[in-house]
Amino acid sequence: MSRNTYAIVPLLSLTVLMAGGCGRKGQELGYVTGTITLNGSPVPFAFVQFQPIDPPGTYGSAYADPKGQYELEFTKSSKGAPLGKHEVTIRTPNKDEIQIEDEATGKMVLPDLPPGFVEKLEKRFAATVEPGSNSIDFELSNPGLK
Repeated sequence: MSRNTYAIVPLLSLTVLMAGGCGRKGQELGYVTGTITLNGSPVPFAFVQFQPIDPPGTYGSAYADPKGQYELEFTKSSKGAPLGKHEVTIRTPNKDEIQIEDEATGKMVLPDLPPGFVEKLEKRFAATVEPGSNSIDFELSNPGLK
């Protein structure tokens, strides 16, 4: 073996060890999707965040699509959330986070939210992320709506 080969072997070993984790610092992630509804109607563009509490750590988050469906992202290249118990926060988007183009005016505006899901609303839930795929739906309710 040449001298250059001996220098490459340790470098390759280090690269393999670093790439072996599923998330940050080797955290194992569960893939998480679901739907957010309010009184049975989808909540478009809601922000959902899964903050680990057991064990504590970095969170997974997402914005729901126009049909209220979300897919958690842990990093730009990793989908999901760390395994374990989470405090889940669901809130309406801020005006500077999600905007759509108003077809009539061409201006960017906050999308219409379903009745009862007002700006700056925030709800908290508990959820557990298991290995593999997790489908976790959230039903928000507002008893004043029929």
